[in-house]
Amino acid sequence: MGATLRIGRILGIPIEINISWILVFLLLTYLLAGQFDDSRLRWPVAQRWTVASITVVLFFLSVLAHELSHSVMALSKGIPVRGITLFIFGGVSRLDREPSRPIIEFVVALVGPLMSIALAVILGGVWYLLGRGDSSLEVVLVLLAWTNLSLGVFNLVPGYPLDGGRLLRAGIWGITGDHRRATRIAAGMGQAVGVAVVLGGLLLAVFLEPVDGIWLGLVGMFLFSTARRSFPE
Repeated sequence: MGATLRIGRILGIPIEINISWILVFLLLTYLLAGQFDDSRLRWPVAQRWTVASITVVLFFLSVLAHELSHSVMALSKGIPVRGITLFIFGGVSRLDREPSRPIIEFVVALVGPLMSIALAVILGGVWYLLGRGDSSLEVVLVLLAWTNLSLGVFNLVPGYPLDGGRLLRAGIWGITGDHRRATRIAAGMGQAVGVAVVLGGLLLAVFLEPVDGIWLGLVGMFLFSTARRSFPE
């Protein structure tokens, strides 16, 4: 994933950011600041950029919470964790070894999406209680609620390397007792999901939102290439 910068430790787990994270931070901040240029909000330029920057930082902290839940669960199951890296497409927990049993892989994979969905419910609940207005705090809360919900749900898609793909592999592994076969099926599903996401990105770019479509297409290409590399010979 290229050069990384270590920014600290949480619970003894090294936390790093890939150089690509800086590009994503700048891009998302720029796009959000543009979205906040809304006559209904009536925010001055400084407020738009400040809120956009804070929102992006909090989003990446949400991704960190997602990955940290994976790492903490892995540690509780006796799997050493080399670290967590945030990069252009989100984050990854770098486990020292694969889980030794299907049930361990299942719980380690499941806890991440559950963390993101729980954060979405909490943030959405606070936004609702505050009155669902257009203040800076309420806008940040609703955006983070939606992004965490999207993160949790998207990661449940049954294609490796997504968490859903790991859940699929754990299920097939548990039923068949064949880890290699389970990996082949999950990786094959991951490639199919990657192709579908690329096609969806192309359609989105052509007919609706070029920037969002291109981004979605890049995510699909990343999923496809990662699944292909993990496909056992």
